[in-house]
Amino acid sequence: MKQEEKFIQVVQQIVRNILEKMGLLVNEWHLGTIYDVNEDGTLNLFIDGSYTLTPSVPANPDLDFLENDLVWVHFVNRNPNNLFVPYRRLLL
Repeated sequence: MKQEEKFIQVVQQIVRNILEKMGLLVNEWHLGTIYDVNEDGTLNLFIDGSYTLTPSVPANPDLDFLENDLVWVHFVNRNPNNLFVPYRRLLL
């Protein structure tokens, strides 16, 4: 692993820890990466860095999502079977 990749990985872990301490990742909000956008507007995505694809997640119809977009995944009522993607994550 290159030093750049290791640095990025450490920064990501720090950010994840801060988000968890702020309560943004506790049961309700999770991080996602879009793998594919379906014709019906749902998204196939990876949640919290998982290598398991979560298919057909409903998304905000007012936004145009693209492959590899980083998004927030809302577990509605903290139910992992009731997912919704409201918007993209802002990268600074």
